[in-house]
Amino acid sequence: MSGISGIVNTALTGLQAAQNALQVTGNNIANVNTPGYSQENVVQSTATPTFVGGQYYGNGTQITTVQRSYSAFLQGQVWSATASASGQATLSSSLQQVLGILNNGGVSSQVSQFFSGVAQVAASPSDIPARQSMLSNAQNLSQTFQSLGQQLSSIGTGVNQQIGQSVTQINGLSQQIAQLNTQISTLQGAGNGAVNDLLDQRDQLLTQLNSQVGVQVLHQNNSQINVYLSNGQVLVAGSKSFDLKTQPSAYNQQTMDVAYAGNGANISHNLSGGTLGGLLQFRSQSLNPAENGLGQLADGISAALNAQQAQGLNLNGSSGTALFATGGVQIFANQANAGSATISGSITNGGALTASDYILTDAGGGNWTLADRGSGQVVATTSGSVSSGVTTLNFGSSGFSISVSGAVSGNSFLVEPTRLGASGMQTVMTDPLGIAAASPYVSSPGQVVSGSLVNTNLGNMTLSAGQYVSGTGSGAVLVSGLASFPTPLQVTFTQGGSGHATVSFQISSGSGGAGVITSGSVTLGGSGTSIAIQNPNPPGGYWQVNLSGSLAASGDAFTLSPGGVGSNGNAQAMAALATSKVMNNGSTTFNGSAAQLITQVASQAGQAQTSAQAQAAVLQQAQASQQSVSGVNLNQEAANLILYQQAFQAAAKAISVGNTLFASLIQAL
Repeated sequence: MSGISGIVNTALTGLQAAQNALQVTGNNIANVNTPGYSQENVVQSTATPTFVGGQYYGNGTQITTVQRSYSAFLQGQVWSATASASGQATLSSSLQQVLGILNNGGVSSQVSQFFSGVAQVAASPSDIPARQSMLSNAQNLSQTFQSLGQQLSSIGTGVNQQIGQSVTQINGLSQQIAQLNTQISTLQGAGNGAVNDLLDQRDQLLTQLNSQVGVQVLHQNNSQINVYLSNGQVLVAGSKSFDLKTQPSAYNQQTMDVAYAGNGANISHNLSGGTLGGLLQFRSQSLNPAENGLGQLADGISAALNAQQAQGLNLNGSSGTALFATGGVQIFANQANAGSATISGSITNGGALTASDYILTDAGGGNWTLADRGSGQVVATTSGSVSSGVTTLNFGSSGFSISVSGAVSGNSFLVEPTRLGASGMQTVMTDPLGIAAASPYVSSPGQVVSGSLVNTNLGNMTLSAGQYVSGTGSGAVLVSGLASFPTPLQVTFTQGGSGHATVSFQISSGSGGAGVITSGSVTLGGSGTSIAIQNPNPPGGYWQVNLSGSLAASGDAFTLSPGGVGSNGNAQAMAALATSKVMNNGSTTFNGSAAQLITQVASQAGQAQTSAQAQAAVLQQAQASQQSVSGVNLNQEAANLILYQQAFQAAAKAISVGNTLFASLIQAL
């Protein structure tokens, strides 16, 4: 178009373009603080020219599109950093909570205080106040474990609630993303431009979604996106979203897993990133091991003290009974199991327990496999022993046994040997007279005559103080079949000798050689002969003493009398447990095990805190990089205002000139 009308029309296109550019600039300024908003810019191009008189004359300008400042790469970096930072922040804050509970719980100090009370009983075995103080310390110890166990368990309940809240937010965000997919696809097809505001809203929802759970985004040809969870499961496919839900675990109904709402398929495995990923990681890698570790310590202390109690005599002259009780082995059947199995477990060796959970599986053919739940590694395979339809599976290397009946091939069970150890710990002994401070036997040279011990021995033979053993060694002389335990015994030499001679002796249930139970011999000048006295009462075992020396006279005797009120042999053995390496198959003391637990949690908490700080810095850098491209720069917008204002004014002036020329032409006619 040429002539005066061409001047006016060309100027009008410039006027309209400047006006549109001012509108876009104003929109940028208005949304400078809007989360997720991307700066917009007008893209102008020249209009198609007109060929007149052998020349092409321009027809002004046109707005090709309103383009948002956007980098898919930088936006993806923000999403990824958001998921990592949120997950690590959740993990760090949760671990700090567990660490605070354990640090403030004072387990080590309570263990030390308890054994201090045991040492007082060992020093004064007949002193009732000392015994009462020991029971009070035992009560404080069990209450400490109870409290800590319950606090950790309450954290687990809170994790379940937080998982549910996160899933609710994920569902809301994914539904909104699916709706925006539909709107963007519809509106994008109605014109040449992009629906920038809706694209920004969708990107912002994806940022919020990544703060809840790590996702991957796949762009489609129709401007829609598909969203996948970190484990590859689909969350949004075009206009359809797939809701999630929480549901009880296949084993433990008190543990909530994440599943599809439609079919209930469990998708918790390998979910990572965001609040949800952090919670799942915290529960499986930190909280459960901490509960198990605390329970392992409680079970270890209880088993060791109860076993030592059983090896001694209380002030009533009876064998000692249990001092502590713990929560026991917790077992859950898989909800998919066929049949109607009955299953239970018990701790057989507190020192062999670990902080692991296990999956027990009926492999068929009478075989069972025990696998570490965390690693999946099979730790034991056994067929067990069957009696009256009940199969007993003894996993001695793991410290527990299982009794099961009614199971069928393919059945599986979750075994948590120590999970309830701390929360279920309690002091069951209430009578201070029940503390078994005395050894079952006291070894003394000589024999009882008219109720008094008389030592007329001529040789140099000795009889050791003795100790409890689980089995008799090779060559030991066995004393069994006692009507009561402990029964007073007398060891009498029936012949004498010296040097390296072998001499005989007999063991009787009374003085003077009456009631002979058994006999044996000892080689002089050597390591001696062990005498093992069987305890017919639970937990069984043998009280073993050693007879040795280089000179024996016929008639020399030793008396094994039941421990009396002043005997402290078993109390000393109890006190010695404080520094004995009982835990972890004899490699760690009780306080050492407590220190290891706190150190493990502290290490995890420190690593998580460092990682959270690092990921927060990465996120900040990613956001800064993204904002350098997409963020609104007010200085730039101010310059654009002046630029487009001048363009608008110039175009208006050109129109005014065209109008003047047109008026002059009319007047000339």
